[in-house]
Amino acid sequence: MIVRTLIAAGAVLALAGPALAQNAPAKAAPAATDGMTLQQFQARNGDKLFARLDTNKDGKISPDEFAAYRKQNAEVDAKASGKAGKRGQKLFQRFDTDKDGMLSRTEADALLAWRFKRMDTNNDGVLTLEELQAKPGKAKVGV
Repeated sequence: MIVRTLIAAGAVLALAGPALAQNAPAKAAPAATDGMTLQQFQARNGDKLFARLDTNKDGKISPDEFAAYRKQNAEVDAKASGKAGKRGQKLFQRFDTDKDGMLSRTEADALLAWRFKRMDTNNDGVLTLEELQAKPGKAKVGV
């Protein structure tokens, strides 16, 4: 689902690039037609992702909410390694930096930054449409 959203966002960027480039400052990050920077990625996906995960709308993501979101990935993990849900639990613990058992918006943004880095296969700091559309196994994507 996230990949489809990112593909759609990339397509919108590609179409809106010339209009966005006219309003960009002279020393701006790469033009929108070149791809999406981390800041653009977080701005476009942060609110949507947080709203999707925070199902009870308490402003934090619980381990149960995170597990529900990752259910499909957990099923794939279970088939591959026999460790159902362990990968998701470890991921949650990794990003719960204050160790309060919940993910705040700041911690969720760190998760998005990690995801961005994994998707940016050429490590240039910009997600291209090609990187957004990478087939499973081609990009370093996971969440």
